[in-house]
Amino acid sequence: MSEADYIRGIEDRRAKALASIHDPTSVLAAVARHEIPIGSRMRFGPGGGVDVRLAEMPRDIEVRALADGFEVDGVASPPRSIAAGRYTLRLSHQNYPAVVVLDAQSPRLGEDVTQRWYPVDPALRIRSKLAPDSARGSIASTASADRPMERVGWIAFDIAGVPVRLAATRLLEPGYADDHLDVFFRDGTTGQGSYEVGRYVTVERDGDAVIVDFNLAYNPSCALSPFYNCPIPPAENRLVVPIRAGEMTPLHAGSH
Repeated sequence: MSEADYIRGIEDRRAKALASIHDPTSVLAAVARHEIPIGSRMRFGPGGGVDVRLAEMPRDIEVRALADGFEVDGVASPPRSIAAGRYTLRLSHQNYPAVVVLDAQSPRLGEDVTQRWYPVDPALRIRSKLAPDSARGSIASTASADRPMERVGWIAFDIAGVPVRLAATRLLEPGYADDHLDVFFRDGTTGQGSYEVGRYVTVERDGDAVIVDFNLAYNPSCALSPFYNCPIPPAENRLVVPIRAGEMTPLHAGSH
């Protein structure tokens, strides 16, 4: 792929993200978060006797939280989204199960808020090796106790001549594929251009190599909504060097 094609592809992805931010199932549509302890159940719907009454749902839906997923009306289900008329019920597990309610008529969908990004920098698409160093532990999160994870290894590279390394992490919770790796990180732009909690980037595998494309670094949903539970980058992934690539802090009307 040529550099021009690569830049065009990233810019196309960003244009699609901008076009969908006010869609009825975007992060801005979230209006509530309902925790369901494992083994418990919660009924959503328009009828009487429900736990969460949503008058414009077409029917009642019962969600039971299991250790390895959910049951929806008695049928096993992975974490997923359920269309329910005006609403969408997003089943979020993370070992702290919850249902996030999205409302297609949420007033936040009319807010003047937009995503923004640093200019695409092909040099910040990093190709490196994963140095195995497995260790299980936990990662802090914004809306729950610490969540179990496995550090699979380290990815070392240079940023502007500065040697750095980042831990590649696999979350140990329902809904994550065994081979999915993330880098949760903070850097010199955090709170000064990029989101104050930190950013995420998915690790790509290419044969024996791995690719960390910081142009694809994105904000957790918490950057736009208080109803999501988002990992907080661990201490070993807090860099001093700035990484001016990927998503910046969202821009709200009247902010700078």
